[in-house]
Amino acid sequence: MIPLRFLLSAAPVLASAHDFSAPPDSSRQQNPSLVTRGEGFIRSPLNVLPNPAPPKLIRGRQNEVTIENQFTGTRYGVDIEVGTPGQKLTLILDTGSPDTWVNPTCDTANVPDDCRSFPVYDWSKSSSLNATRVTDILVYGKGNATIQYVRESVKIGGATVRNQVIGVALESHDIPLGILGLSPPIRGVNEYPYILDTMKDQKLINSRAFSMDLRTVNSPEGALIFGGVDTGKYIGSLAKLPMLPQNQTPRGADRYYVTMSGVGLTYPDGLVERSQELEVPVFLDSGGTLSRLPRRIYQAFASSFADTQYDPSTGFYFLDCNVADLEGSIDFYFGDKVINVPFNDFIWHVQGYCVLGVLPDDDGEPVLGDTFLRAAYVVFDQDNRNLHLAQAANCGSNIIAISTGPDAVPSATGRCTAPPPRPTSGNNNLDVTAERGPTATFTGVGPTGIDIGPGPVATRVSGTGPLGINPTGQSKAYSLKIDVWKAVVGALVVGLIM
Repeated sequence: MIPLRFLLSAAPVLASAHDFSAPPDSSRQQNPSLVTRGEGFIRSPLNVLPNPAPPKLIRGRQNEVTIENQFTGTRYGVDIEVGTPGQKLTLILDTGSPDTWVNPTCDTANVPDDCRSFPVYDWSKSSSLNATRVTDILVYGKGNATIQYVRESVKIGGATVRNQVIGVALESHDIPLGILGLSPPIRGVNEYPYILDTMKDQKLINSRAFSMDLRTVNSPEGALIFGGVDTGKYIGSLAKLPMLPQNQTPRGADRYYVTMSGVGLTYPDGLVERSQELEVPVFLDSGGTLSRLPRRIYQAFASSFADTQYDPSTGFYFLDCNVADLEGSIDFYFGDKVINVPFNDFIWHVQGYCVLGVLPDDDGEPVLGDTFLRAAYVVFDQDNRNLHLAQAANCGSNIIAISTGPDAVPSATGRCTAPPPRPTSGNNNLDVTAERGPTATFTGVGPTGIDIGPGPVATRVSGTGPLGINPTGQSKAYSLKIDVWKAVVGALVVGLIM
């Protein structure tokens, strides 16, 4: 059943919420960057965000919106501007949730000092603000936010999205940055036009589609291209994988789910192990630092490395950091397409520790997070409900616009060539059915004060509770409220049918 979205009654706005009229000063400085647009796609610069220090500045890139590759691998960020005149903000890139919102509450963030190092949106300085009376509570895998919806100008790359509905946080917990949500509506019903919807409606892009290239942990660059594919960022062909229908996903959520048909490892000596044929639904979530897979796959990966130590308090497997320097990969199979994730990208480097980049999935929603996505070039096609995958690489830039129709995503072969193959020998002996216990237990003090991403959004509650911004433009505020109630009715109808 689809849960009913109901009205907030009188949830108080906490004193820890941002004072919208007096945002804190920020020492964060950014150089002007060259931003261009192409026919049917948008392109913008990228930064690196080391965690928790302020970001280094790197050269501009392509539409691509600023994906900021933190070397610790905890988050990927996108630089945008909100309001008129534009105010520069950094948001977490999240393919696991659909909503875009700004201004987290730093006092209750999991890394408060990191949160305070970023600028916030000051609505009182924007002439394009149109506040509504509608509020939401968004609950993520980790953390939550109470937001008030506004309509604002949002500049992403070289394009200005006019009158976009976004949230301004009244309070939030355990989330240090706002979120740029790019997933489908989780319950299959659009509560309002999301960023991709508005970009298409305003003819900034041809289809609700974007490509994502997070790059390796050693690269300061990544790319998010709305409405385009960069053939200079992958090897070979793009494999078209159908998204699972909502009624076939593990918990009935409409996410970027595809079927993973196998896993394996390629060892430094060339030995290739592969599991038996599998049918594991996995969804691709840029908001998750680590991947989460069925427990026996997680155990099989951990047991393949010598001298791993299991931390029962976190589920982390710690391993020798020298392993990251070895030639080898964790391999993921999708029919005929295999994505090889180098050890260095799958191992999470954090505070001097090295952690295997996978946790057990105990919630029934297997996830391929950043530890997988760093090695994959992915095109997310919402209109046709397909994902397109290829092995990520970097051999320049050649962006092609995504068109319309069932074959909107171009079938162009990537310009990059694979490195010379190493001699290998293979078998199907990676057993992912056996139960394996840890051989050693970690007894030290692990990483502290870290952020591993919000994870996928789980629930939401809409209403008209106390507001942080006085509503403006009543007709549009009530229009959005009507949109929400249409979504409620639609959800009830669908829920009765399911």
